[in-house]
Amino acid sequence: MRRAAGLLLAVGLMLALLAAEHFAQLPPQARSVFSLGFLLIAGCLAGDGFAALRLPRITGYILAGVLFGPQALGFLDATVVADLKLIDDLALSFIALAAGGELRLGELRARSRVIAFTASCQLALACGGIALFVLCSSPLLPFLDGRPAAHLLAVAAILGAFAPAASPAAAIAVISECRARGPFTEMVLGVTVVLDVLVILVFAAVVSLGQTLIAPGSRLDLALSALVAAEVLGAVLAGLALGLLIVLYMRWVRADLLVFILGVAFLTTFFSRQLAEYLEHALGISFHLEPLLVCITAGFVVQNASRHGGLLQEAIDRASLPVYVVFFALTGAALDLGALAGTWPAALLIVALRVVLLWAGGWLGGRLGGDPRVMRRASGWAFITQAAVALGCAGIVLRRFPEWGSDLAALMVAAIGLSLLIGPAALRLALHAVEETREARDARVAAGR
Repeated sequence: MRRAAGLLLAVGLMLALLAAEHFAQLPPQARSVFSLGFLLIAGCLAGDGFAALRLPRITGYILAGVLFGPQALGFLDATVVADLKLIDDLALSFIALAAGGELRLGELRARSRVIAFTASCQLALACGGIALFVLCSSPLLPFLDGRPAAHLLAVAAILGAFAPAASPAAAIAVISECRARGPFTEMVLGVTVVLDVLVILVFAAVVSLGQTLIAPGSRLDLALSALVAAEVLGAVLAGLALGLLIVLYMRWVRADLLVFILGVAFLTTFFSRQLAEYLEHALGISFHLEPLLVCITAGFVVQNASRHGGLLQEAIDRASLPVYVVFFALTGAALDLGALAGTWPAALLIVALRVVLLWAGGWLGGRLGGDPRVMRRASGWAFITQAAVALGCAGIVLRRFPEWGSDLAALMVAAIGLSLLIGPAALRLALHAVEETREARDARVAAGR
């Protein structure tokens, strides 16, 4: 009740502020700051409400963003959401550092077999199953009516390559909230990171193939695949260098560590943007270092190449709450509800089939990797959520296929939105089923097991 009252009070104050003439005359940056403050308060209260219902807090953050975003109540308009994009990217870089810091080499080695089998099975089943479904259900895609069969093949391949994408940010947020630890948790983090890297590479190859299918006589654009591979390699190398820099700072300075880590996350995001813009405008080269991969690699280096991994995690934990609220609330605010309204039947079927295929891939990977039955049954539920990489795939489709790319991107965004709503709760249930959450561990201790 107190949370609901607090949320109503925050909404009332924000309504009064929006109605004030003076507020409308403020510079856009000032309005964005006010909106960010409101989003932090509303997201925290919504997250607490969902936690009281034994649901993941990040679901509350996402729904708060959707509710108060530009396509619902409009407390944050599209301009404000765009202005806060850098904050959103900063939060993602920070969460990626946390994700990398949770990847412990010794435990990953012990789980390498099941990680490899699970990632491979999910990639193969999700790609192939979704592509086959699209080929057999083309009436669900009206934007392809009257187009040649090659267009349908391209769309099927693109949606298939998009399907296995997971969200390290959502995984680390739920794992952190549940205080989960154990072999299943390590497997989830490892598979999530591996799947995202594989999806980036496979998606680039599929887009190149799709362009070749649609434009008869054109050659396969190997340059795109080579460029994406170079971007992945560049991000890993940059992450290695960044990780060593953090290690040196923690060894020789250590003062104001949290401020330093936030600064590293900001500079990584800022430098990545500036480098991409410079290469595009000055040299005509489209090259982008993915901050997500840079920071995951950096966190991995700190955790495994130094004795300061625990110190890094402690510093990150101190700032995790506002960072998670900002990232997931802004993700919710940026979702295109119009896309969901226009494509929900196809998106719902694709998401439902994707869940089944991921479950099958997780079960098969666990069986081949020697996991116990309880982990095999829970595995597929842990990888439903899609976010940053999947949204990036939708953006590529929008740019590369101008004739029908907007319709396909809308379908992809609708599927991402649905996965964001169900994925965190599914992961929480999976972690609880294998008894790796703090709540399950405490119950096991109380029962004397």
